[in-house]
Amino acid sequence: MPLDEINRCIAEYEQYNFIFTDDFLLKIRAKCNSWKNDWVESFKKILRKIRKGEEGSPAYDKENGRRLTVPLVKNRYMAVFFNPQTNGSYFVYGFELEIKDTI
Repeated sequence: MPLDEINRCIAEYEQYNFIFTDDFLLKIRAKCNSWKNDWVESFKKILRKIRKGEEGSPAYDKENGRRLTVPLVKNRYMAVFFNPQTNGSYFVYGFELEIKDTI
């Protein structure tokens, strides 16, 4: 059950000072039911990397945040968009699953 796993993961990372926007939560919960199990693991891997302090690359979006990307199967990738906060928390506001050619 990808949704149950995503909900457990989000609850766990909220304890580590991760703040997820309502838009992010709605979007990921709506889409994760069609995910493969390794995509859930990729999502967890990205959150672990953020928690360990990996900065990723500039997101070049209206939030002026950061983007951390991991490869998925064949020609796809997963990216999570976030802003590190001065108080040590992480503001997570977006994600995408896309074809690598669009990076």
